[in-house]
Amino acid sequence: MITVHGHLGAPSEELRRAVAAASVVVGGRRHLDELAVPEDKRIVLGGLTPAVEKIRQLPEDTDVVILASGDPLWFGVVRKLRSIGLRPKVVTRASSVAEAFARIGLPWDDAITVSAHGRPIDAAITAARRYAKVAVMTDPREPLSQLTDPLAGLDRTFVLAERLGEDDERVRIMTGEQLAAVEDVRNPNVVLVLERHPDAEWDETAVDTTAPRRVAVPEVAVERLTANALAELTVGQVFSSEAARARAAQIDELLGGTRIYDGPATEGLRQAFDECDLVVSHLAIGATTRILAPLLDSKKTDPGVVVIDQGGHFVVPLLGGHVGGANELAEKLSEALGATAVLTTATDSLGIPALDTLGWAHSGDVAGVTGAMLDGRSVRLVRDQPWPMPPLPANVTEDAASPVAEILVTDRDASQLPAAELPRVVLHPRSLVVGMGCNRGTSEKILRAHLEATLASAGLTIHSVAALTSVDAKAREGGLIRLAKHLGVPFVCYEAAELAGIEVPTPSEVVASEVGTPSVSEASVIRRGAELIVPKTKCPDATCAIGRVPARGELRVVGLGPGHRDLLTPMAKQAIETARYVVGYIPYVRQIRDLVNPHAETHATKMGTEEQRTAFAIQKAREGHPVAFVCSGDPAIYAMASPTLEIGTEGIDVRIIPGVTAELAASALLGAPLGHDHVTISLSDLHTSWEDIERRLQAAAEGDFVTVLYNPRSRKRVAHLPRALEILGAHRPADVPVMAVYEAFRPKQRIRWAPISEFNPEWVDMHTIVIVGSSTTKPVATGVGETAIVTPRDYQWMGKIQGGNC
Repeated sequence: MITVHGHLGAPSEELRRAVAAASVVVGGRRHLDELAVPEDKRIVLGGLTPAVEKIRQLPEDTDVVILASGDPLWFGVVRKLRSIGLRPKVVTRASSVAEAFARIGLPWDDAITVSAHGRPIDAAITAARRYAKVAVMTDPREPLSQLTDPLAGLDRTFVLAERLGEDDERVRIMTGEQLAAVEDVRNPNVVLVLERHPDAEWDETAVDTTAPRRVAVPEVAVERLTANALAELTVGQVFSSEAARARAAQIDELLGGTRIYDGPATEGLRQAFDECDLVVSHLAIGATTRILAPLLDSKKTDPGVVVIDQGGHFVVPLLGGHVGGANELAEKLSEALGATAVLTTATDSLGIPALDTLGWAHSGDVAGVTGAMLDGRSVRLVRDQPWPMPPLPANVTEDAASPVAEILVTDRDASQLPAAELPRVVLHPRSLVVGMGCNRGTSEKILRAHLEATLASAGLTIHSVAALTSVDAKAREGGLIRLAKHLGVPFVCYEAAELAGIEVPTPSEVVASEVGTPSVSEASVIRRGAELIVPKTKCPDATCAIGRVPARGELRVVGLGPGHRDLLTPMAKQAIETARYVVGYIPYVRQIRDLVNPHAETHATKMGTEEQRTAFAIQKAREGHPVAFVCSGDPAIYAMASPTLEIGTEGIDVRIIPGVTAELAASALLGAPLGHDHVTISLSDLHTSWEDIERRLQAAAEGDFVTVLYNPRSRKRVAHLPRALEILGAHRPADVPVMAVYEAFRPKQRIRWAPISEFNPEWVDMHTIVIVGSSTTKPVATGVGETAIVTPRDYQWMGKIQGGNC
């Protein structure tokens, strides 16, 4: 028999008797020692899973007592036991959360509890921003500043309840700044995050215990959740039909797990709305609206809600399109389900970027400025540096006449800016690099205080910090590592010898003797590619320097693939949709015209103007714009990546975005002719002499490579392909397949193949890719009366399968 006993504070007599009578006692070492459990009958509860496995291996009639802190049903061991088929008896005690609220005299039936023990702190931070009462079960290995720093500016009260029920119990009420500064934290502990001080007036009569009360989040600089952050949010799904149940299972797999509310729809939807960051409702949009209407509080705190119709044809963000993440989720789901996302937020429907979703920290009158943009009224754009901006409507300009609102892009501290004469939104790009050095063991608190003081003295904002840099000797410095983690930026360290060669304004011989370079903070900033704007400042334990990364446009050389929309990568699609300028050959730009933002400009030119359009794309990037330079297939294979880089792109950021090449598309249609070593050769002698092309063909023939031929035949170049087949055929069997794929994955697609001795070059034009097999390439039967082409790789395990041994 297994009995789980809750245990908080001094052991009860009942617990002492149960332990004395048990054959095996499981618990933490402290509790086992306190109850004087003999070594031969104890299992120390370290990791939960190994301990449970030991319990499961015990004989069924073993009398087992498990000691659990607080209420064992509350984030405890009971759930784990039941998940493997064990059904323990449970003796409960008050949880540490209940005891913590009891110490300050507040009811907790309307509180949210989050366990951060061994888990990311993000869920606790999200809850604390949204709800009036939140209890966080902390992780002793992490500093409490992980919880307090992201909540700075929200005016929360914190209660630190340590070792509840023990002789050295301690409960303290403090501000976030005070809590972050506590150095003698006793474990275990619980932190309560409250909307107001416990002794303040709480309108308990207005509390609905079935719906924890949300609080409004004030306007502070916040950043949009990235696509990766979607995986860290809690998504709930509510449904009441079999068709929806199957679709919910598909979404659950897509998102890597969701909370399922399969039962009475009204109850499930209300519960999901209270417990989740995002809700997917498989109910009718009218029913969803009626159920949720009484629960709505604020778009800043309500979860995002997405509705999917019963047929799975449409995905509609009903609530929280931008702030709640519903638009982003709807687009992700519609793409995966083959449905249509119906985005009704004004900015999305008009193709205008929402100022709170640019990925930059922001503050100010978002609603007022966005309204002016939507109404077509004049809005002034002010950029301290030419930081790239997404496509903006024509009424948003840097030389706006009689503006009614303003967008300010700056890395200056918003609190130190002059008062705004117009409704204004301040955007903070990630433009600053912070270099720091410190004494060994310097705390994160000291480092952050010095950083904030340095930024404040220069009038700069912490929200624009893009990286923290130092010397390799500090790569394991805990304070610096934690500071970078809490800032959400990379911590980059450089070798001392590398930094020593960088000229800086304030070198130090003392530093050189200690770490091998006369400068850490200044030199590491410069090494990161930033211009030093704040020379080294010192405090007793640390140094800090700040640089600004020069504002640069971004040139995205984008591969569109073979032409079929399904083979356009999500990365390429995003690069096109967010570009201010889209440049390319006329047919390629026409191919993706529907993806271009309505406020972006296109520059499409005819064949033969490659130099002109390449220069145009580079120039627009130099002016500080995001530019998509599109080409077919992959940009690095006989396309525009090479000439673009050769012309010169110094001073701008270049991203080469890969695409599915013509040879890969053709190979997939044929089967697997590129399954072994192969080479790619262009038969066009416009850029390479025919002598060199023949020499390469000869080498490919002698090496018995599968050979892919680009630009195989044009109206003028009719002799090149026959000559290539002659060279390759001299080293191939007469029956080696030669394959021609015309316009792969396009409406006019055509595939022909024949032995090299029978292949007709007139089947080929400039829209065709030709693949010449090696001596081992062969046709194999597939499907029903179909044939695929394969170049075997000679895997050793294949013989076992073919021989019937596997």
